[in-house]
Amino acid sequence: MNEGTPWRNLGVIGLRLVDLVVRYALVFTITLAAVSASLPAEFRFAARDGLLFVMYIGIPSVVISFVYGLANSRTGMAFRGPLALLLLLPLWFLLFFPPILIIPAMGQLLFALGVMRAPLLGPSQLRRQGRAALAAAARLAQVLASRIGRAAP
Repeated sequence: MNEGTPWRNLGVIGLRLVDLVVRYALVFTITLAAVSASLPAEFRFAARDGLLFVMYIGIPSVVISFVYGLANSRTGMAFRGPLALLLLLPLWFLLFFPPILIIPAMGQLLFALGVMRAPLLGPSQLRRQGRAALAAAARLAQVLASRIGRAAP
C-alpha cells in the first residue's frame, strides 16, 4: 500500500480521532476535578454524576470537535475561534446551575483554544479525504434512515 490508498488514510484519521479523544479526556478530567473541588462537600458529585457529565458534555464535544476538524481546512484562530463557540453548546443545561457553569466553560475554551490539534488532519489531500469520508458517512446514515422509514409500519 502506498501513501495515497484510502485504507492508510482511514488509519491516519482513526489515529487523529484517538489523539483527539485522549487530549479531550485529559482536559475534561481536570475540569471535572476542578468542578468537584469548587463545590461545598455536601454538593460534591459521585461517579454516577461524572458519567452524566461525560454523556451530556464529553461525547457531544468530541463529536463536534471531530466533525468540525474534518470539515474545516483553516488553521490558527480562524479554526479555533468558531470551534470554541461550538464547544460551548453542550453546556446549555448548566445554565440552570450558574455556580458551576464557569469552570466547564473554561475547560471547553482551554481545549478549543490551546489543546486541540489544529488543523486536525494536516495536508490538504488528507483533509479532502476526511471530508469525503464524512460525506460518505452522512450518505450511509441517510440510506439507513430511509430503509428504517420503509420498514416501519
